[in-house]
Amino acid sequence: TLKLGSITTIVISSPNIAKEALQKNDQALSSRTIPDSIQVFNHPKNSMAWLPALARWRNLRKLSATKIFAPQQLDATQILRQKKVKELLDHVDQCCSGGEVVDIGRVAFITVLNTISNTFFSIDLAQYSSNLQSQEFQNLIFGIMELLGKSNIVDYFPALRLVDLQGIRQRMKSYFTKLIGIFDGIIKERVQLRVSSEGSKASNDVLDSFLNLTEENNSEFSCDNFKRLLLVIKYLS
Repeated sequence: TLKLGSITTIVISSPNIAKEALQKNDQALSSRTIPDSIQVFNHPKNSMAWLPALARWRNLRKLSATKIFAPQQLDATQILRQKKVKELLDHVDQCCSGGEVVDIGRVAFITVLNTISNTFFSIDLAQYSSNLQSQEFQNLIFGIMELLGKSNIVDYFPALRLVDLQGIRQRMKSYFTKLIGIFDGIIKERVQLRVSSEGSKASNDVLDSFLNLTEENNSEFSCDNFKRLLLVIKYLS
């Protein structure tokens, strides 16, 4: 037993106790400890990544597994992933031919970002030739990851949550606001396209699947759920 600030922490230190916690009492102990930095916009209450394993979480997980991440849908994007890798190799080859230095971290980030954004939205969110937009996304994602991993005194002394001594929650709110704004713009543009004369040109991507799902009667999957799912995917990518 450890006392971390005002929080009592139990350390599982033997195979027998691990079995008790992870097998026999897994349902009771499956909920995650939610850091204060992720509390902005009531994110834990709307995100599948942070909800406890109860009815709402199971419903969202089932919808995501069957409507968004179905194996056949992921298999259909294999050619897309190959295309993005080829674009990466072509860019590196071009840089080498011109004697340019290649920032491996940057181009790898752009490749992963565009692979995900094309799977979800059928668009590139960054360009190898444009430092500004790709750097903006990279700063947003890395900023979120840094705040998630940063030691926050509020997590050890919950009574200080109203104060936000290190300003971590406020900075996380700023990052989330920017990302949600980007997602809002993409979703609104697609909705307008679907109701226009070009609506028949469906992209058949994850966004189209989501919009089809929200149009179904009694759908439990909302626009807000989708944006929260995108947030999780982006900062885990």
